[in-house]
Amino acid sequence: MVVNRESIYTLLRKKMESAGFLFEKEQQPHFQNERDKELKFVHPALKEKFKRLGVSNRAKKFYIKPLSDKDDSEIGLTTGITSPLFSLGVFPAPNAVDTFNNADENAWVNRGNDSTLDELLQAIKEYLSLTLADIEESFSSAIKESQQISSEARRERLRNAPKKPEQVLVKAVAYKRNPDVVAEVLDRAGGQCENCNKKAPFIRKKDSTPYLEVHHAIQLSQGGDDTVENAVALCPNCHRKQHFG
Repeated sequence: MVVNRESIYTLLRKKMESAGFLFEKEQQPHFQNERDKELKFVHPALKEKFKRLGVSNRAKKFYIKPLSDKDDSEIGLTTGITSPLFSLGVFPAPNAVDTFNNADENAWVNRGNDSTLDELLQAIKEYLSLTLADIEESFSSAIKESQQISSEARRERLRNAPKKPEQVLVKAVAYKRNPDVVAEVLDRAGGQCENCNKKAPFIRKKDSTPYLEVHHAIQLSQGGDDTVENAVALCPNCHRKQHFG
């Protein structure tokens, strides 16, 4: 069966771009002037996340290219050997080798039922998915930056700012909490904050109960137990203070 290699390049370019890669240019592979082409990409968002997390990354370029000097060579994705894609456990291991000119560099390809390249691109998408914590951290940093400029400069930015906020998809991990823990802690509190000892600030409309929030002393995200002993009933002010004070 004759394989249309141009269609392979076109399909892989679309997949790369859907994973956030930016196409730079089409070029001849190094030392391969009489062979196939390669497509060159960068990924600013991936580069920025590695930088933010302190992950060493000197490999900034990515290539969709032939992996040998054969006319029917596999076409796959390669990048520099220092890329965190090779070392971080969240990405699938390479399943091919770029052997052209004795390069012997690892690569990712799709072949038959093996869709390792697709799995890598999906892993990159998931790695870059925003969490609520990412958004809160970024927003806090942006507020600090805004407070450091002049009021005049800030008002100028406001005049040119969109009035509707941008929507983003976020990745979140939720815990199925034990409702008996919440009920028991609220019953123990008796409508009074267990930190400041003041009465709940208001009564819930839906069930006419005192409004208090159940807080875990050791947070569930940090391995804390979902138990009565690890929980307290707090008014909103004291609850915020526990997180941000």
